[in-house]
Amino acid sequence: MTQEDLSERARISVSFLSMMERGDRVPHIETLAKLSDALRVPLPEMFLGLGETPESSPRLLDSLIEYLEHQPLDADDVEVLLVVAKAMFKDKRPSSSP
Repeated sequence: MTQEDLSERARISVSFLSMMERGDRVPHIETLAKLSDALRVPLPEMFLGLGETPESSPRLLDSLIEYLEHQPLDADDVEVLLVVAKAMFKDKRPSSSP
């Protein structure tokens, strides 16, 4: 969804939406409610995970896990996914020696 789409759905200006996204403006609760409605996300859910680091957030991998749970995967499929994931993220792992 573009900023234009969201601003139209939420009935706020694109410039104000952009300022909120950059952290230049803090929206009132009414604006947050409009955004919540536009995104079809319950307002309280928009605040889940705030203040948590990715490592401490138990919800970080929820969408990936939910997607995989609905796939008809067998053991071989899971092994292939692990190989691909390890190859994709090998440079992100901390090195064990300097």
